[in-house]
Amino acid sequence: MMAEHDIGDAVARLEQVFEDKLRLRRGGFEQRARQARRMLPRGLRADLARVIEAWRMVGHPKQARVLDGPEVLRSAERIETHLKRLDLADRRKGRLLALLASLMFDALLVIAVVLGLLVWRGFV
Repeated sequence: MMAEHDIGDAVARLEQVFEDKLRLRRGGFEQRARQARRMLPRGLRADLARVIEAWRMVGHPKQARVLDGPEVLRSAERIETHLKRLDLADRRKGRLLALLASLMFDALLVIAVVLGLLVWRGFV
């Protein structure tokens, strides 16, 4: 059986990491976790689902007995470790570079179409 304060501490740490690293400030734990789920790698999504389920079950006396406490805590720690390693500046640079690459590709495509049209019409 898992003590309620153990999962509560793990959830509080995850909420703090969600706020610090992912800038998720609105809503309760479950809403933040749903938003954070999209940003996690596939392997950690199952861990997050395990933590959410434990958070729901911990308040119910009979359901709390069937929780695998150490596994839930390991899952929360894996998520926390992954999120703490994220570099926000690097993520911003990556988004900016992806946006610029997309714009450059679109510009090259438009130029190629215009040149092709000019050649086809005999102006070049």
